[in-house]
Amino acid sequence: METIKINFGFFWPSFSTQDNFITRVLVRKYQVEISDNPDFYFFTHPYNGKRDYLNYNCHRVFIGWENQRADWLICDYVLDSDFLMGNPRHKRYPLWATWHPQQLLSPKNPNLFTGKDKFCCMLVSNAKAKERIRFFNELSNYKKVDSAGSYMNNIGRSILDKMDFIKDYKFVISFENSSTPGYTTEKLIEPMLVGSIPIYWGNAEVAKDFNTRSFVNINDFDSYREAIEFIIELDNNDEKYRAMAAAPWFNDNHVPEDLRDESLLQFFEFMIEDSKSKKPVARFFVNVYLHKLWLMKQRVEGAIYARLGIQKGFR
Repeated sequence: METIKINFGFFWPSFSTQDNFITRVLVRKYQVEISDNPDFYFFTHPYNGKRDYLNYNCHRVFIGWENQRADWLICDYVLDSDFLMGNPRHKRYPLWATWHPQQLLSPKNPNLFTGKDKFCCMLVSNAKAKERIRFFNELSNYKKVDSAGSYMNNIGRSILDKMDFIKDYKFVISFENSSTPGYTTEKLIEPMLVGSIPIYWGNAEVAKDFNTRSFVNINDFDSYREAIEFIIELDNNDEKYRAMAAAPWFNDNHVPEDLRDESLLQFFEFMIEDSKSKKPVARFFVNVYLHKLWLMKQRVEGAIYARLGIQKGFR
């Protein structure tokens, strides 16, 4: 069994370098070693300005889970949410695909949905997500929506366990912070895992991954008013609510083939073989200089967006 040495940049505080969605797939075929001198360095968006990937001259794998495009000047391979065709060094693998989506294939019990005694909730901390804020205010004109996050909190307390909190609600506002084709985060899958119906806005092509008959897809409506009228109808018509509750989360009740573990392993197999004949981008002497130019470009764009009031879109 071939040995692959890997290491990771910052992902999240509880992230385990020994046991995660990458190592669990790799160990199916390789002996995996966590090393300070890795063959592959997996990293995500810089955290608090830290750019630890610059310390690694091996092949770098960028995990793009924010609504930002990959910088190919600093990485050799990419996993992100984009529908990018024709580049074998890129694979679409959105964040929700790491949340054990196979759990959503079990037969659904509509009675679980109708047994919920609370209307709708929202948990957010981002005050810049204007679409979500506007929808929350408009839906609240019909009935109170419990907001339990650090932003717009109207329940008078903080929540320690998000999943335990949202499980009691018929609906959960599951808006992304910004909208780009393919960009779907855990915000959609979290309510699904506890049997609540998401009210989703974000990825306009979400139907390629999920069955939009199983949740309220805002992109299917011409306006928020029209979507809210549909939600009110579901809230007051148990038969229609149960029909939505009974629909499988995925099309044909199957996780998309290209987002299964087997497909991810195939990408890693290609990546490992491909890397044997290619120098890492970090080895090119112009790499650091070009990256500095890219960072300067990002800062300039950020200043322009801020002046124009345009969101770049961070979760």
